[in-house]
Amino acid sequence: MQPCCQRDPVSVGVQEGKAEELVEMHKKVGEVTTQLAELTTQLRKKDNDLVKKDERVREATSQRKRLEEELDTAKKELASAQQTNQALVDEHQALQLAYNSHEVKLKEVEAENDRLRKQLMSYKVKDADRLNDQNEKFRSDRERQLKEEIEQATREPSVATATSKHSSDKKPRKGSLSVTEGSICPTTPLESMEVHDNEVSALCFDGQGNYMATGGADKVVKVWCWREGLEKLEAKCNLTGSGASIMSVQFDHQSKMVLAACNDHASRIWSIHDQRLKHTLTGHSNKVMSAKFLDESQKVVTGSHDRTLKIWDIHHKTCAKTLFAGSSCNDVVTRGVRGGIISAHFDKRIRFWDLRSATANEIALQGKVTSLDIFPDQHLLLCCSRDDTLRLIDLRQNAITATFTAPGFHVGVDWTRAAFSPDGQYVAAGSSDGTLFVWETFSGKVKTRKEHGKEIVTCAWHPKGQLFASADRNKRIILWRR
Repeated sequence: MQPCCQRDPVSVGVQEGKAEELVEMHKKVGEVTTQLAELTTQLRKKDNDLVKKDERVREATSQRKRLEEELDTAKKELASAQQTNQALVDEHQALQLAYNSHEVKLKEVEAENDRLRKQLMSYKVKDADRLNDQNEKFRSDRERQLKEEIEQATREPSVATATSKHSSDKKPRKGSLSVTEGSICPTTPLESMEVHDNEVSALCFDGQGNYMATGGADKVVKVWCWREGLEKLEAKCNLTGSGASIMSVQFDHQSKMVLAACNDHASRIWSIHDQRLKHTLTGHSNKVMSAKFLDESQKVVTGSHDRTLKIWDIHHKTCAKTLFAGSSCNDVVTRGVRGGIISAHFDKRIRFWDLRSATANEIALQGKVTSLDIFPDQHLLLCCSRDDTLRLIDLRQNAITATFTAPGFHVGVDWTRAAFSPDGQYVAAGSSDGTLFVWETFSGKVKTRKEHGKEIVTCAWHPKGQLFASADRNKRIILWRR
């Protein structure tokens, strides 16, 4: 029997084997642990890399979305730019077509202008020839008339002497004029006649009562003779040269010249004895509505729709002064030798001009002022306005002293002219319905009303007061007597 402390070699070998295996296993466990640590480290590194890659993917995705949005915006801007470009191309083509069309029209207008210029020159040549023919005819007629009068006077000297000797004993013929009698109230038509080829817009008598002048839309001023004792007007001459309608006429203080305001922006002065156009006063930029002699016919004042009045020096043929009224002028009158000027305007005002300072005092009315007429004593002014009223103004007080209205009286145009009788007993004006109204000056009552037939534009008394003339837009004038 063996002792108990002795080991079994087999078991020792087994134990040793196990120990070695255990060591080997511990060794492998260490290796595995090391590998695990390395793999864990690599895994963490891979996780970190994956996180970074995910971050980059997110950034790339965000950038892609932003780029897609920028691409969409760029596409929209490109489409808008393409549309704008197409619109500009279309507009350019349209402008090019319009330019080509206007260029063609310009050439046509230039050709038409050349044609009209040539036509105008031919018309001017024809007018000059016609004027020369008329002047020659008037001259020959005048010479023939003078010759006949001389022959008549030579054949019957005794009859003429006897007539002159006893003329003071004879009573005036019916319809003749008398200085001593007061102004008539027109009641009976003496003569009705067509005096122009178109409407009559102006008429006046000269200061001596020997002539009457009429002007119309036919661009002609006609001068008529009226002799004491006759009951019929005799045509003396036609004054031509105006390029448009005649708006006012006036004789100079010696009855040697006729002044007319014209719608072609000018005023003209003719000599009566030879029917020559002596002066053409141009400078207004719109139609001239009224023209009057000033300073004993040494100057002329004109009123125009260009809102100015101009004073002209006849001898020097220049505009001496321009007065700026600020409103279209329809009529002007002058105040005798003192040279004062009064004007009627579209803005319902009458202006009294101080020629030294070129300023004006004003009176405001209720309607556009169409005409002015000053009484011979220079103290009373008659005005007509589009509110269908005539007013009397005392120039010493610059105050309205009387008003004239009537049922059915209507002022028809901006150049309707009212008139004073020479003795101041009556005032008269025509209505748009063709009725002539006459008022008593001091009572304001309607004295008479007479049918004319067509809208009455202007009227005037003979300076001796025993004859009255009215003109309408139907080419006619009517002479009236008591």
